[in-house]
Amino acid sequence: MSLTLQRQRLLDTSELSQTNQTAITLLLPFRRYRLRFSHRLLDSLGGVSRFMLRALADGLSFNQIAEVTALSYTMLFQQLTFLAQHHFVSIEPGEDGESPAATLMERGATIVRVERYLKDGEHAVWLDAFTVKRHAVHLLVPADASQLVQAPEGVKGFDAVVRVPERPRTYHLFDEASRLRGLLGQDDLAQLLGHFWPGADRLIADEIDGWDYVLSPEPCDAPDYYPVTLEPGELLDFSRPADGEKGATLPAMLVPVLGMKLEFTQVDGFPWPVVVPPPRNWHIDLITHRPMPDFVPDGESDPTLQGVVLLPAAIGAAAPDIEDTVVPPGLSARFTAARTYARRDFDHEALTMRMHGSGDVMLVSFNQPNPETEAA
Repeated sequence: MSLTLQRQRLLDTSELSQTNQTAITLLLPFRRYRLRFSHRLLDSLGGVSRFMLRALADGLSFNQIAEVTALSYTMLFQQLTFLAQHHFVSIEPGEDGESPAATLMERGATIVRVERYLKDGEHAVWLDAFTVKRHAVHLLVPADASQLVQAPEGVKGFDAVVRVPERPRTYHLFDEASRLRGLLGQDDLAQLLGHFWPGADRLIADEIDGWDYVLSPEPCDAPDYYPVTLEPGELLDFSRPADGEKGATLPAMLVPVLGMKLEFTQVDGFPWPVVVPPPRNWHIDLITHRPMPDFVPDGESDPTLQGVVLLPAAIGAAAPDIEDTVVPPGLSARFTAARTYARRDFDHEALTMRMHGSGDVMLVSFNQPNPETEAA
C-alpha cells in the first residue's frame, strides 16, 4: 500500500479565501506647509491704487476718496488717470467746476474680487515625504486635519498597520517649492484654488495666467500620516521583482514568503529498486497565499533593513487548502518550511487611484488618475 503526505496545494487566484486575510492599512507620511496665493497684476499695483479701487467698489466718490487719502486734487487725478489708462476705471469730467466722477470698469471690479479672495491668507497643505524620486509628488489637503494621524499613537480601528518610511534624504524648502512648481500646471492650480475658494471657478479660470503662490515651512518635527487601506493582495504585484532604485518611485516592500521543500529518500530495508524523485521546492506569499513559481530567494531581503516597507503576514487560524501527495512504496518523504522575504514594488499608479478615492480629501498627484479612463 502507499503512504500519503499532506503538502501545500498551489492555489489558483480564483480559489483564494478571504476569510483569514487581514486588510493592510498603509500610513503614508506627509509634511505640512503653508501656501499663500498671489496675483501678478495685483502685486504690480501700488498700495494707493489698490485702495482707490476698493473705495470705488464700495461706492465712495472722488471727493470722499480725497478726504480719506488726504491726497491733493492733482495727485488724486493723476492716480485715477493712471488707472483709467490701464482700463481699471473710467473718468467722466465734472461740469461747472465739479469734481470728476470715477467708475470701476470690469477689469477694476475683477481685481477687487481677486484681492478679496487673496485676503484669506495662508492655507495648510501637505507634501508627500515617502516618494524617492523628485518628480513623484503628491499634494494633499484634507477636509479636516484629524483625517491625518500621528503614528503609532493616533492609529485606531485598523487591522494591520504598516508605516511607510520617510525618504532617506529630507528635501529643503527650495527643493519642495521646485517639486510643487513641477506638479501644479494651470489645470491643477485652478483645481486647488477652487478647493479653497468655492464658487470662484469663473474668476479663477479667467485669471489663470495671473495666479502665483509662495510655499512656506510649517514648524513640525514629525510628519503626519494619511491612512490608505488595501484589501489582501490589492495593488501588490508579487510576480515581478523590484525594479530597484533606478525606476522605483516608492520604497520597496518586503513580502513575507513561505518556502517549502519536499525531499524523498529510499526506505532502508525495502528490497526492490525505486526511483527517488528530485526534491520539490515551491513558495507562496503569506499575504494572499498566491504561488510564486519563479521566486528564488536572494538571501539579501533582510526585514531589519531601513527604508523598506515590511508587510505583515496574513495567517489565519487554519492553514490554506491541503491536498494529498502520494508517496510510492519504498520511499519516505520529509517536508520542511522556512520563512523568507521577497523584495517587490508597489504599483504606484494603482496606489494613487486608491489615495484619490480614500476619504474626503483634495489630492493632486504627479500621476493623477484620469476619470475618463477609470470610467471606461
